[in-house]
Amino acid sequence: MKHFNSGFSVLLLGLLVCQSTVSAQDYRIYTHVFDHQDVDANGKPKVIARSLTIWHAGKVYDYMDSVGELVVYDPLQQRFTIISGQHDLACTVAFSELKQFQKVAKNQAKEYLTELSESEATRQAEFVAFQLDPRFKIIFNSENNILSCTSPQISYVAETIPAPNADIAKAFRQYADWAAQLNFVLHGKSLMPASRLQLNEELEKRNLLPIKVTLTLADTTNSKLSAEHVINWKLEKHDRFRITEWKHLLRDGQLKFVSFHDYQRSLLAEYSSR
Repeated sequence: MKHFNSGFSVLLLGLLVCQSTVSAQDYRIYTHVFDHQDVDANGKPKVIARSLTIWHAGKVYDYMDSVGELVVYDPLQQRFTIISGQHDLACTVAFSELKQFQKVAKNQAKEYLTELSESEATRQAEFVAFQLDPRFKIIFNSENNILSCTSPQISYVAETIPAPNADIAKAFRQYADWAAQLNFVLHGKSLMPASRLQLNEELEKRNLLPIKVTLTLADTTNSKLSAEHVINWKLEKHDRFRITEWKHLLRDGQLKFVSFHDYQRSLLAEYSSR
């Protein structure tokens, strides 16, 4: 989902740990994303996205079945591989490319901010300015493991659990950081990643993993979204079968690899046709 994919330290997962440690980090997270402005007949927020994220052998496989998209995070190669199963399209994007894309986007945001400042669009200007330089009030309630990062523009409330060890907390933070940067570049309406990166940093400082994150925005629609994460510390047989299928998909030569720019254009064309 656009605000959560999820979704940084440039240290690479796997460079500082042995193979036995990497194997111990194999686990899965199933995520539901809810839009609190879109409710059902009972007043409950509707699910707008689901994803399965699997950590295995130093890589992370993130799959959204609703759109048939698989994103493979490979920290040793310093890149993502993105596959659109519905169209047999794929691309790779290096971490360095993401940084460059963000640099351009920041400059564009600053130009936009200057234009807004010359008008009376104060609220929108403050929202954009905060994304460029987020400053949160941080509160951690150790009794219930709730971490709050609040501001008038953007706020996160994370319900958490202790990570099994510091390696897992660190690896999760690195993945979540890069995923946020990818999501911002891949989906034009996503938040700039700096605010989410601060939340990730605060989680790692405390050796915590999120099991629910609620995001509240002072945007034009006062958006409120939440992501609920179910963590399973053991991969099941069907998880390993999925990984085998995905590896085969990457090797069998049936995918058409295009540039990251062309992959983005195909996504935009699909969204505009809906």
